Amino acid sequence: MKPLTVLVAVDHAVGITGPHRNVVSSLNALASLEGVAVRLLCGRIDEREYYARSGRVDIHLGFDPHMPGAFWANLRSLHKCSHGVDVIYCPTGLKSLLYLQSIRGGRKLVAGPNVTPLPIRRVDSPGWVELNLLCDLWLEASRARYEHVMRYTGNHRKLRLVHHGLDTELFTPARRKREIWSKYGIALDGLKVLCVVRRERPLKGVPQLVEAAEILGRSPRGRGVDFVIVGELLPATLERAARLSNVHCLGVRERDELADIYASADIAVVPSTWEGFGFTVLEAMASGLAVVASRTGGIVDLIEHGVSGVLIEIVGSSGSHRPDAGAIIATAITELMEDEARRELLGRNARRRAVEHFSEAALAKRLLAVLSEC
Repeated sequence: MKPLTVLVAVDHAVGITGPHRNVVSSLNALASLEGVAVRLLCGRIDEREYYARSGRVDIHLGFDPHMPGAFWANLRSLHKCSHGVDVIYCPTGLKSLLYLQSIRGGRKLVAGPNVTPLPIRRVDSPGWVELNLLCDLWLEASRARYEHVMRYTGNHRKLRLVHHGLDTELFTPARRKREIWSKYGIALDGLKVLCVVRRERPLKGVPQLVEAAEILGRSPRGRGVDFVIVGELLPATLERAARLSNVHCLGVRERDELADIYASADIAVVPSTWEGFGFTVLEAMASGLAVVASRTGGIVDLIEHGVSGVLIEIVGSSGSHRPDAGAIIATAITELMEDEARRELLGRNARRRAVEHFSEAALAKRLLAVLSEC
């Protein structure tokens, strides 16, 4: 039987940000499927990833939808790569989606979830044009986003819920190395509370986490607890953290080192007011950590409260952080600090849930079901 041939066209396939981490996971997932032939057209790849090493993805470079001067070269590349293709998949990038209209013909086009809306609107949602004219199916990665798009467009026929996946062999408790903390000048003993952000923005809640560290630092119950923050932080946050002996800012770390940091921590905190999905939550869960996270957005798809993590109410009626968010975070951390058995049980359940429901193997099944509809 002829395999289903899928063309994936994106600007690049390097998992720097959430949207492109989904690109990488989707390619890894598709490359693992029997009966599916994958063709990738993009600007650059990550040679460390399975899709690039497997020999199961037909990779074509030279596609740059962001470069106006590459317009005709992009079109030629698209038409060359489109021969024999059954389904086109555009996981991210409005410009890529617009380019792909030139090769649709009788082929089906699946788009989303991270395709930005047309600039004629200011809402964070695809609209009538995208859903009705530019694609045959649109994917969203969380129930919150799915319901938002359905309310905004009124179109449920073309919407599909496809949760993202993660490399659960990279993010795993097996990478735990307690000695890693000496590398950063952090004491080896005591609990480590981890927060990972790619780039700090107000919605990420880093100041609220630092406030929680301040609260615990003043309490005898919080002695010996180190707060570790990974990511690109604002100068004001760095200055505030520098005044606290229990807060350590590690900056941006590469994925392998980051996986070691996750696995070597004890508790993860994700204090965002919104996450469309929540990759940092899933990375912590896959690493076997007890996770404290805000009850918002896609996070509620990932964590079963009290079973595979702890959901806290820190979002106010305005959509920003509540004034007492820092205190709420501190209380949740304290409860886990003082109950080792519960902390470990949450971590085991989190790991199990990540592998069963949000691994790249699970994503492969979800993507195959959607692409086969076409």
